[in-house]
Formats: sequence, structure tokens, C-alpha cells
Amino acid sequence: MYLAHWNLREYPFQNVADPRFAYLSDQHQEALARLVYTVRTGKLGAVLTGPYGVGKSLLLEVLAHHTVIRETGRFARFDTPCDGALDLAASVLTACGLDRPFQTPSAALARLREAVEAESPAFVPLVLALDEAHALRNDPASFDFLQRLLNLQPPVRPGTEARPAMTLLLCGLPELETALEAHPSLRQRLGVGWRLEPLQPRQVREYVAFRMRAAGGDIFAFEEDSLALLAEASGGLPRVINHMCDTALLLGFARRASRVTSSLMRQAIEEVQGGPPLRPEDSRHA
Repeated sequence: MYLAHWNLREYPFQNVADPRFAYLSDQHQEALARLVYTVRTGKLGAVLTGPYGVGKSLLLEVLAHHTVIRETGRFARFDTPCDGALDLAASVLTACGLDRPFQTPSAALARLREAVEAESPAFVPLVLALDEAHALRNDPASFDFLQRLLNLQPPVRPGTEARPAMTLLLCGLPELETALEAHPSLRQRLGVGWRLEPLQPRQVREYVAFRMRAAGGDIFAFEEDSLALLAEASGGLPRVINHMCDTALLLGFARRASRVTSSLMRQAIEEVQGGPPLRPEDSRHA
């Protein structure tokens, strides 16, 4: 709707996990490096946590397109089921391409073990990424299933090295860390961990600049004062930044503004935060 007005090829602030728009701050690069290391070296797993909207899901999408995935095996990612270990087991079997009916998580594990042993040594390791894994925090049976899942290992044969059948990546809110403390055996298997934090004000500006360039525009569409307001109001959360910037660009288009001013950004912030609707008299001032 506003692309031509701002000289953009596409919308820069869509809240979708698109690797082309992945701004990787220092902490995101560190997190990605840890995940790549976990996969490349055949570790059992890792934990990635952070508040809503900080970029965890996008980082998993970047990992899914990383060369290490193509080099080392398959990648499956899904939102963690909320209905117990049986549904979790069903999701894992589906990710592995297995669909034989089962009645218990133990039966699902038996089916997985059968597949791992039958396909070895040609069995391709699976990187299993569970997003929203904090949903498991009140479900000991699901944690037990995941622990037993990591015990699966293709038989070691001449010319092959011992390696796990799966690498498990648990991604969720910080309370996932607390939940794992109650399951020390599983937590010990997930050796590498990292928590993402909201962006700093300087990084918010870099984030906006990166996304605008990726869409064919530039940072000069935003006045510096508007970016300062954005950094404070968004709390440094990329998902919130996206909402506010997208709304600000839409308002600027509606008002035929040449740049997003602090007034425009303030109105965008109010709308995103559930403030009063745009008044007719406001639309005459950029």
C-alpha cells in the first residue's frame, strides 16, 4: 500500500520469519554460532531462550537455511504441542516421516528406535527444533520423553563413529530454563545454552536501517528523534519494532509525509499500544 511512496520493493517490517530480513546483532550471531556448533559437532542439543518478540523463531529459520544443515542432516521445526507427551510424540514421529499408530509415548519411542536401527548406517541425523518449548514446563512426562529420545543412537559399525540419532534444540521463554532445572538429566544433555535479550537503542537504529535496506529503502525515511522514541517505546523487541515502524510508514503515506517524524512515530506507538485512534485534525500534521 505504501511501497511506492517510500521507494520500497517490499514491506520491510513484516512479522514473518524471513532470513533475508534477519538483522543479527552481536548476541544473535553468538546464539547462531552456538547452534551451528551444536549441530556440526553432533551434540545432543541446546537451549535458546528469550522474551516474546526478541527473534528466537527467526534465528531458527536462519539456522534452517544454514549450510551446516545441508551438510549434516535433516531439519524439522514445529511449535511444541500443549496437550501432553502423546501429542509431542506424534509430532516427533511426523517430523521423522513415521506414521505408524501408537497408543503411548513409549510405543512411539520403540517405533523411532526401530527406524534408527533399521536405517543405520545410512540413517540421516535429524535436527529437531521445538519452538515455544516453555509450553512443556508443567508436563514432566514430555520432558521424560525428550530425555529418552536423546538416548537413541544408531549402532556403531566399522568405519562409523558413535553419534546421536537426533540433535534437540529447545527454544522458548526464559521460564523454560527454570523448568529444565527440575529435570537435571535432560538439562545436562542440552549442554549449550543462550538467552537473547532485547536490542539496545543503538541496535534498534541498526535494525531499522537493515530492514529498510533489505526492502530497497534507507534509514533516512526516519528522523533521528522518531528512532529514539521507537527505541524507548518498543523496549528493544524486534516484533514490537516491526509493528510500530509498519504503522508509522502507513501513517506517513496517508499524510504524504516525506519522512517519519517524531509526531508520526508517537501516533504509531499509541496505535500499536492500543491508544486513541487517529483523529481527522491529526492527519493534517506530519
